[in-house]
Amino acid sequence: MHNGTCPRGHKADFLVTTINSAELIKHASNSFLALKSSYANVIADLCEKIGANVEEVTHAMGLDARIGGQFLKAGLGYGGFCFPKDVQAFLHLSASVGVDFDILKATERVNKQRIDRFFEKIRQALWVVKGKRVTVLGLTFKANTDDIRFAPALEVVKRLLDEGAVVHATDPEGMPRTKALFPQVHYHEDAYGALQGADAALVCTEWEVFRKLDWDRAGKVMAHKLVIDGRNLYTPQGMREKGFEYYSFGRE
Repeated sequence: MHNGTCPRGHKADFLVTTINSAELIKHASNSFLALKSSYANVIADLCEKIGANVEEVTHAMGLDARIGGQFLKAGLGYGGFCFPKDVQAFLHLSASVGVDFDILKATERVNKQRIDRFFEKIRQALWVVKGKRVTVLGLTFKANTDDIRFAPALEVVKRLLDEGAVVHATDPEGMPRTKALFPQVHYHEDAYGALQGADAALVCTEWEVFRKLDWDRAGKVMAHKLVIDGRNLYTPQGMREKGFEYYSFGRE
């Protein structure tokens, strides 16, 4: 191993490995981060059952230097291209050589179930989805990208449309790509325009512009003050003090 310098001036370590090890490193790293994400989501489900707060639990876990707090975020789960692809590649490779990687199968299963858990909250709040005007805040798989590949928000939109909802949506970067997939959705450049007359707002991507939304203003234009937060952007107490019915993952 020797030190080099990356473009920003930080020192970077270079590691010489065998070809076989090199092939595994990226898959192993991304799959482990995906595992941490799914682990946090199972903790969130447990917190909901026993009345704990997932953010308190994962924050405390992250203070342990052996664990770290990155990717211990409960919510709609991971998306994008790298994590799903690398988990699948690792599963395929392990199966091809007779290694049972059940822990990764569980990671993938938990991640897929997050949309189901989200819709449990949507149905609990709306009872009937058909005919309701629902605003989706965020379409990309994460903030600060225009990448919608495997974005959880797209599955949310698809299910809403399948159940007969009138879907409005906004995203700082993801709308041009999403319009090609779901032309029947009503798209808005402005979040407050998207929320006009909404029966519910669904937070699907953790964009800073959504984190800083003025919910007092938004509540005045919504038909019902209902927020179902798939990214735990807001505090339950703060939203309820503003008069909202509020749902999130792993918090009361």
